[in-house]
Parts: sequence; structure tokens; C-alpha cells
Amino acid sequence: MAGAPPFVLLIAMLDALVLELEGVVVETRGARFEALTRALADDGVVALPDGAADELLGLPPRQAAAAAVALLGLPRDDTALDLIGLRADRYFTERVSQGVVLREGARVLITIAHARSRLALVTRANRAIADLVLGLSGLHDAFEVIVCADDVVDNKPAPESYARALARLQNRRPLSRDRVLALEDARTGIVAARAAGLRCLAVGEVPAHQAVEADGLVPSLADAGHDVLSELERWAHEAA
Repeated sequence: MAGAPPFVLLIAMLDALVLELEGVVVETRGARFEALTRALADDGVVALPDGAADELLGLPPRQAAAAAVALLGLPRDDTALDLIGLRADRYFTERVSQGVVLREGARVLITIAHARSRLALVTRANRAIADLVLGLSGLHDAFEVIVCADDVVDNKPAPESYARALARLQNRRPLSRDRVLALEDARTGIVAARAAGLRCLAVGEVPAHQAVEADGLVPSLADAGHDVLSELERWAHEAA
């Protein structure tokens, strides 16, 4: 495989690569935070503290709503939090329906993974949003398995979504869990992947106190090939 791109070498070492949709495949941070703050404002919550975005982004909408009001010490019952989460999802859908931006390097990674290994999507987004975003990006058919928030009882950081994806992959063709790599953009996903027994790399602008939960950090998929390959070689050496 002389002269092959780094990701070709990487994918050849894996039984499967599992990705979060938001923050890894497509850029959603701005749209998610705007949708959440708009939904909170509808409920009278108009000012979040500095640094709130780092703590709230990466949480499913209902969990993000609960965390936001907790940061401000505001009382809200379960029904109010459910409504805030539903509104945030609706506002987010309105925003992304106008178009999505792929993370730099994501299409190259997915194209190579689809050709040489197995590719799964495990996302905190619901099925409607995942189908919309994947349809707009033209990537829906690249994934052998897709597990969304509404496919499980407990969303990330619980490991249920990863356990379901691994079971579906295993049913189609056997795999070795230590040859499966997850790419996540936030602590909730990192914790879920690790709890499911997978190696996980944090991708993108992940705060340091969250990135330490992962096995490594890749600032950008555009130049990640060498970094990811080095991590896999280190793990293989440690296992040996």
C-alpha cells in the first residue's frame, strides 16, 4: 500500500469505525447552541453564564435544557424541560434544513472507511434530524448501521446506543471490539463509547477537561491520519 493516504492505512487496521454525526461529520455547534438559547428564551431564560456553551454542547436537547437551568439555579419541572428540549430540536431542524456544513476532512474519511472497512453512526440526534442531515450531505448510504437517540431508552452518556450498534454489526459479520474505534466530539459520547468497551478519540474543539476522558485528541480530521494511526499502533503495542 505504498503511497496510500494515511487514512487508508488506518481503516485497513479496523473492523469498524463508529462516528457521532454532530461535531464529527457535520458542524452543528453554532446551530445547536442558537436553537437551545432560543428555546430557553421562550421559557424566560434569557442569559446563560460565560462558558455555558462548552458545558451544554454535546448534550441531547432535553439534557442540555436541564443543565442550562441548573447552571442558573432556576426551578423547572420535567414537563417544562421536555418542552424546552422539543422546541430546541424544532428550531435546530429549521436551521439545518437550510443546509449543513461538513467538518473538514469528514468526507474523505467516510469515503475511505466505506470502501475498506465498516462504518457505523451512533448519534445523540433523533432519527428525523439524522436522516435530514445525512440526506443533505449525501452520506446516508455510507453507513452500515445507524443508531439514533430515539432508538434507545437511555441516550449518551449511557452506553446503550453503542451496545446496540455493536450488536447490529456483530449480527451482520463478526468483529473484534478491540479493533473498533469511535470518534466523538463531546464528553457524553466519549463516556458512552468507553463504557461500551471501545477506544475513542475526541475530535475537534473539545474542552481539555472533556478530552482527557478519551484515548486521544484529533483537532481536525483533515490532518488526522498520522495522529490516529500513531494511536492505533501504540494500542497494538500495549496489547502485545
